[in-house]
Amino acid sequence: MSLKFTEEDMREIEKQLSCPSGPNGIEVGHKMNASNIGMTINSIDYLDLNGKDYVMELGHGNCGHLDLIFKVSDRIKYFGLELSETMWQEAQKINANRHAEFRLYDGQTIPFQDNCFNKMFTVNTVYFWPNPVALLNEIERILTSDGVFVLTFATPSFMKNMPFVGERFRLYDVTKVQKLVKESNLIISDIRHNSDKVELQKGDWVTRNYIMVKMKRGNVE
Repeated sequence: MSLKFTEEDMREIEKQLSCPSGPNGIEVGHKMNASNIGMTINSIDYLDLNGKDYVMELGHGNCGHLDLIFKVSDRIKYFGLELSETMWQEAQKINANRHAEFRLYDGQTIPFQDNCFNKMFTVNTVYFWPNPVALLNEIERILTSDGVFVLTFATPSFMKNMPFVGERFRLYDVTKVQKLVKESNLIISDIRHNSDKVELQKGDWVTRNYIMVKMKRGNVE
């Protein structure tokens, strides 16, 4: 028998997805990590990592996927930024034996100097960005001249069928992202379309279509 959720339940889930907090947030963090793992793996692969990379992830959640990055090389320097204090704490706890740095930020200003990172990525966070163009410009600012940024998100056709998607979500397709990037200091170098299977409820599997957009600095020859 499938579980029935009230509208109040859906809005609480939506709130937790945007910024997990407390015991419920910890549980949501585990579920998000499991649900997003296919998108995360492909985003990491898309970065073409090597042992000399300085990697920044925006919205790392509980970062239960960090071993996937260090599997490429344990010499990679990983840094994560998170809005949620609960996820920030969980990431440090889960990865206590890893050489990684986790910081909190406000979702708009990235607390690092210019030209710090040559690889950056984020998975399923763009829906909640308060000022997307400003954040894209922050990403451009801290990228090295040869750096790349991968933005990964699910398609509107998939997201609109999710009962927890409400006013907190701002959905994007390729055209909308292209428009945002055009207004920023980044440029798009490649776009990939992909899909995976996700379990919404026990035994209820659906196909999720998603997009990965690779960007680089636009003011570098």
